[in-house]
Amino acid sequence: MPLAFPLLAGPGAITAVIISLETMGLVTTVLSIVLAIAATYVTLRYSDRIYRILGRRGSLIVTRVFAVFVAAIAVQYVVEGVKVLFAL
Repeated sequence: MPLAFPLLAGPGAITAVIISLETMGLVTTVLSIVLAIAATYVTLRYSDRIYRILGRRGSLIVTRVFAVFVAAIAVQYVVEGVKVLFAL
């Protein structure tokens, strides 16, 4: 549980909110925050049931798939930053 807090409200999450606010606007950003909070609540609330369904191996697979997903988002941010940096 303590590792979840830096991921939910750490520098990466704050940066994502700032970028979303600048590119998508206030309504979309607030809606995405509310959806993230709801998804987090449901996931944490039913984590024991989810783990029983997935099992140990399924949990490891889901963890690795989401790690690749987060890495892809990070690469996208870096590429966009480099584009903006060299476009000026």
